[in-house]
This record gives sequence, C-alpha cells and structure tokens, in this order.
Amino acid sequence: MSLPTDSIDTLAERCFEKRALRAGRALEAEIVSKRDNEEDSNARVGCWVLGLGFGSCVSGVAGGGSGLLTFLGLAGVVWLVLKITRHGSNWQKRSEIVRSASDGIKAYKRGDSWAVLLVHQYAVDDFRGRIQAHRERTLGANSEWGHARASLAEAADEAQRSSAYWRERLRVEPGNKLARAQGEVAAKLRLKLGEALRGLDKRAEALRKFYNDCDARIAVMDGRNRDLEESRRLEELSGRADMAIAQADEVIRSIASAFVADAHNMAEALGVVATFGAKSLAGDAPLEDIEYFADQIIEDSDRERAMIEDLDRQILHGGA
Repeated sequence: MSLPTDSIDTLAERCFEKRALRAGRALEAEIVSKRDNEEDSNARVGCWVLGLGFGSCVSGVAGGGSGLLTFLGLAGVVWLVLKITRHGSNWQKRSEIVRSASDGIKAYKRGDSWAVLLVHQYAVDDFRGRIQAHRERTLGANSEWGHARASLAEAADEAQRSSAYWRERLRVEPGNKLARAQGEVAAKLRLKLGEALRGLDKRAEALRKFYNDCDARIAVMDGRNRDLEESRRLEELSGRADMAIAQADEVIRSIASAFVADAHNMAEALGVVATFGAKSLAGDAPLEDIEYFADQIIEDSDRERAMIEDLDRQILHGGA
C-alpha cells in the first residue's frame, strides 16, 4: 500500500502477533491433551513391542540365544523414533507459528490483499472496542463526568432551594437586610451552578455526537472492507485478463489507502479524547469546593467543546 501510517502499522503488528498467540495457545492445548493420553499410547506401544520381542525371543532361542538382545535393541530404536517424531513435529509447528507473525506483517506491508483484509477487519474491531470503552469512561454513570454532574446538580438544587427560602423571607419582611444579602448570594450561586451544568451538558452532547460519528465512520470502514473483499474476488476471477487484473489491483490499493487515512484520523482523535474527563475540564479544582469547581468548568467548557468539535470534523472530513 502507498499510505502506511504508524498507527495502522502498529495495528498490523498486533493483528498478526495475536493470531500467532492464539495459534500457539491452541497448539499447547493440543500438546497437553496428547500428553494426557500418552499413557494409553505408551501402553499400546508397549504391547506391540512386547509382542515383537516375544517373537524375537522365540527366534533367538531357536537360533542360538540372541533374540533377547535383538528385542531390546529394536524396542529402543522404536521408542526413540516415536519420541523424536513427536517432539520434532511439535518444534516444527511452533517454529511455523512464530514465523507466521513476521510473514503476515511483511505480506501486509507488500499490500497482499489477504493480509490487508485481516488487518483492516482487526482495525475495525479494535476501534469499535475502544469507542465503547471511551464512551463508558467519559459519559457513563460512574465516569468522572457522571460524578461531577451529580455533584453539581445536587449543589444547584440546594442553591435553588436556598434562593427560594430567602426570597420568601424577603417577601414576608422586605426590610430584612440578612434575607436580602443571603438571597443575593444564593441567587448568584444558583446561576453560576446552572451555567456550569449547562457547560457540562454541552460538552457531553459534543462527546456523544463525536462517538456516534465514530460509529458511523466505522460502518463506512467496514463497508470498505467489503469492497476490498469483492475487489479481491474480482481480481481472482479475472485471472486471464491482464487489464482487468491491473484495474482490480488499482481499486484494491485505492480502497486500502482510503481505509488507512480513516484509521489514522480515528486513532489520533480517539487518542486525544481518551485524555478527556471532568478533571481535565475543571483543571485542578477540588470537587469539594463546588463554587470554584463551577468557575473552572465555566471557564474551560467552551474550549473543551471546541476541541471535541474539531476532532469530530477530523473524523468525518479527514481534518478538512
């Protein structure tokens, strides 16, 4: 392919390394299973060797007494051959599995269609998992945003209750200076906390749009994988037409390049969004000092939301 990036190359390495790891685990499980059955196999081999030995002993007695030695030598050879064959086969399979990872990465970098398809499907699955994890971490009930919003909402409700109390006290006693002063404080705090809540909610709305657009882009990337698969099949069907092969190969490279560009944008945007949280939005403001916390959110919310919207444009339009 003509547009490799660090992010997609890293995904390619992980793709083939994980495939090799799964194959290695399956092989080890197979070896363990065979080892569990080895006693039965040994018993069968032993019976066979014993039978062979009995025949050798009979022949030896008839021929002058060398049958026992012949039997022991033959039994050792048979046993050794069985061991070497078994362990040699396992070693070869392990070597093939290790080699498959590097061979797959090389095939991907060459642009071999089978390897490109594997890597691209792995990338789609990887991005889907990361989007879901990010969504839960930044917008879930147990996220920093969720805890911050719950605290702000509780404080805003308390400020509204206090404001209503002092407003009623002032209605009953218009000249009460304490009621007027406290009412003004409560009203200002209610407005400030309400603004901070709106800032958090707008940021959450921008994040939700970002994640939904990521999901939509993933669907497009998945569609490109289907296009790639169909183009690869066309290339195989066109084995006797050189022009058709050249055209199909060009289509495959074009689809793969577009996928890589999307993957690069997706990886960059998800990397930035992964650092977002209520703490980053509110700086070092302690949650216990709710008014200072609200001030920081009001100050930072527009900047954070603009950053998310820029990432959203990058996902949908490639940074345009």
